[in-house]
Formats: sequence, structure tokens, C-alpha cells
Amino acid sequence: MKIVHVVHQFSSSPGGGTERVVLALARAMRAAGHELVVVAGTIEGGRADELRETRVDELRVIFLPREDLFFESWEKAWSPSVGERFARVLRELRPDVVHVHHWLRLTTDLVRIARREGVPVLACTLHDYWTQLATPTRPVGMARPEAPPRPRWLNRAELDEAFAAHRLDLLDELRAADLRFAPSVAHAEGVAAFAAGGLGPIEPSPPPLLEVPARRVAHAAPRGRTLVFFGTIYPEKGLELALDALASVGGWRLLVFGECHDPVLDQRLRTRAARFPVEFRGRFTMGDIAAAGADYALIPSLTHESYGLVIDEARCLGIPLIAADLPAYREHADPEASAFFAAGDPGSLAMLLLDEARLAGLREPTPHAVSTATAAQALLAR
Repeated sequence: MKIVHVVHQFSSSPGGGTERVVLALARAMRAAGHELVVVAGTIEGGRADELRETRVDELRVIFLPREDLFFESWEKAWSPSVGERFARVLRELRPDVVHVHHWLRLTTDLVRIARREGVPVLACTLHDYWTQLATPTRPVGMARPEAPPRPRWLNRAELDEAFAAHRLDLLDELRAADLRFAPSVAHAEGVAAFAAGGLGPIEPSPPPLLEVPARRVAHAAPRGRTLVFFGTIYPEKGLELALDALASVGGWRLLVFGECHDPVLDQRLRTRAARFPVEFRGRFTMGDIAAAGADYALIPSLTHESYGLVIDEARCLGIPLIAADLPAYREHADPEASAFFAAGDPGSLAMLLLDEARLAGLREPTPHAVSTATAAQALLAR
């Protein structure tokens, strides 16, 4: 088959979970004998008629740059020029399957364009809440759709109208797909609950394990008091909440692996952490996490995650888990190797860190992950 994956950005060293999943699936599908092309958005602007092409890991990648300003703003998500170029690409490629993973930086009618062009099978994976909330994240405690913070160029009435139009547009887009996937049952249910009028079935499709750790962590007995946080650092990941909890209990060491691309947030975190035994280690591999010898993986997310790849990675490393109590995390964490605290509550995390008996009772987790080949084959079978 000829398969086109569509995603908001793409590179040989992707940082976000969505791009990593797309790269892994594309590699596996190509290895299974299928012809793969990736169509991607880009943060770099360009001309209204421009196509850029490159190779990433021997995959053909076609970029469709936006020609307008502020195109990452959700209220400007639809782009006629991207739509025209996407249709042109489809007419050239004549794919058997188009699988849309994200619309950001591209346009909101990708599935509908592919249907008009006669593509036989149309699929989409909902990796986050952008289609329902106009932002990727759903804060803990949000029980109904709420518009993002108002841009200064919109008044309240304009914001409400634009947000309603965005949701209805994407609802129509998702209904146009033959297959709709989500990384977990919890995320499928969350998106469906927020969708006005119903989407049709959303099938859970767990992502592949993206980087098998080099070795499992060797722990001393009894366990020590070293926590590890790893992943891209931004406010929703809850690192500030972790620092609040550490300020309450003391006696714990925190290793932070990952980059923060917001210099203001980075400086704020480093200033707050200066009083505690916190080490910022920067870029990392799974081998770096294994070599650090941490006793517990800390995942203090403030938003409803669609899956949580770090849980699979921590399980493969053999590190017990201390995590925010979120449905998607509960779904695939090892229950005998995981302790949960109330999401968004630093006091709850502090009380858990003080519960020595609870933490001492956690066993080493068993590895759990879907192999890349298995994940790809499961999608192809649908």
C-alpha cells in the first residue's frame, strides 16, 4: 500500500510524542513493505504555493509551509493555500491511505480534502485535545469545553463565536474519517465526552515503545530517596508542583532530565530549585536515565494526558512510579509498582513522599510496551 502520514512537524530527531510516534510507525510500515510519505507542517513560514521536500531516515517528507502570520493561533487554523497544495500532493501520490495525526500549522480540512480526492481509506489519531479545546491540553478539573485565554485582538463575543466555529469545524472533519484512533481508552472517552453531537467510535491504539532503554536500573536495598523527572519541560508537566512538594518534606533529591525551551520558565525553575538538592541534567537518552540510578520516576502532570510514554519507559528501566492520578496513567502503569497522588495537589504529593511504608512496598515494575512492529501491524490490519 501507499500510505501518507500527516503531522504538524517532522524531523530526524523529533522532540514531541506525536512526531516520535509517527516516525516510529512510518519506519515500521516501510519495513513491512509499504510505500510511505510524510506530509508535514513547519514552524518556518513560506510562500502560498511552496512545497519543500527532504528525506528523513530515507522517508520522503513533503512540507507545506504557511504563508500568513501568527498561523499557530487556533483561530487561524484553516488555510486555503495549504488545502490546495495538500490536494495537489494527493493527486500526485494517489495514496491508498491517508492518516492524519495533527492539523496544527496545516489546515483543519485535511480529511475532507482527502475524501474529495477519492482516497480509499481515511484515518486520524487524536493525540491530544486540540480538536475539542483549540489547545493540546485539558487541565485537571476541566469538566466541559472552555475556550483558551482570549487573544487581545478578540473581544469576548468574538472569542465565543470563534471557539464554537473551531469545534464544529473539527467535529465535521473527524466525522469524515473512516477510522478514528486514540492512544488510550481514557483519552478516547475524554475526547468523545467533549465532542458535541458525537464523533462515532474512537478505537484505542496504544503507541509503540519509542526507545528501548539500554539497561535496567540496579537498585540498592532499601531504596534511597532520589526522584527522576524526564521529558520536555513546560508548565503543564508539573515540575513547579514537584518543587512545592519538596519544599514541604525535605530529604529528597530530584534529577531533572530534559530541555525547557521557555527561558523565563527555565530561569524561574532554576531559581526556585536553588534551595533544594535538584540537578538539571539537560538533554538525555534512556541510557542516561538508567545510569543516574534514581529510585522513583516522578510524573506530576497537571493535565489529562492522552497516554504517557514516560510510564512505559520507566517500566522498561525498572523504576517504580510516583505519578499524578490520571485515567490514562492508571490504564497502563504497573499497579504494584506505582503510587498515585491527587493531580494538581502538591500537598497530596508531599504526603505520599512522607509515606515511607507505601513507597517501600512498591516492587520493581515489569516492562510493558507495544513493539513498533506490533503497533504498525495493528493499524494496518484495520
